[in-house]
Amino acid sequence: MQAEDNKITVEFKKFGVGLAFTPTVLADGLINIKIEPEVSELDPTSSLRVGGVEIPSLVVRRAQTTIELRDGQSFAIAGLIHANNFKSQRQLPWVGDVPVLGALFRSASFQKKETDLVIIVTPRLVKPKQPGEKLVTPFDGRVSSNDPEFFLRGEQERKIGKPPFEHGHILDLVAQSPVTGDLKRGPQK
Repeated sequence: MQAEDNKITVEFKKFGVGLAFTPTVLADGLINIKIEPEVSELDPTSSLRVGGVEIPSLVVRRAQTTIELRDGQSFAIAGLIHANNFKSQRQLPWVGDVPVLGALFRSASFQKKETDLVIIVTPRLVKPKQPGEKLVTPFDGRVSSNDPEFFLRGEQERKIGKPPFEHGHILDLVAQSPVTGDLKRGPQK
């Protein structure tokens, strides 16, 4: 925020949960990943008031780490913990201030809220496809459920055909028959 010639300009700042990572493939299939998680939120307790306009400040928590993994290995990072403690007290006017007896006319509440960001990373090496080859995604073979499936059986999505992933390995589309539309699948090499 800048104030020049009695004009206030406000700059937009992103806030919320952010994740930046930079993967680099090293020799022998080793994957180097630079991970930078960030959590930011508005802090009304340290806001600024300029010209009748209240500008909230940001509280930012961030971490940075680098790790080397092999294809399919998982890594977890956590620790961007945020804790809020709230305490409130209500009482009847004047009577609640009386020593000892006032405790009967008061109520106090305490609330503790903690949040933590946990990130689990599983890098995969992907081989390039030939031009014109269909790409296979984890969503192939699945569609959103309709209302009866969702409300009666609790299903958010349903399977159609064979899934592109079996036992943790990607199945590659080899060919598609122009007559029947059947898919012939084979394991990725």
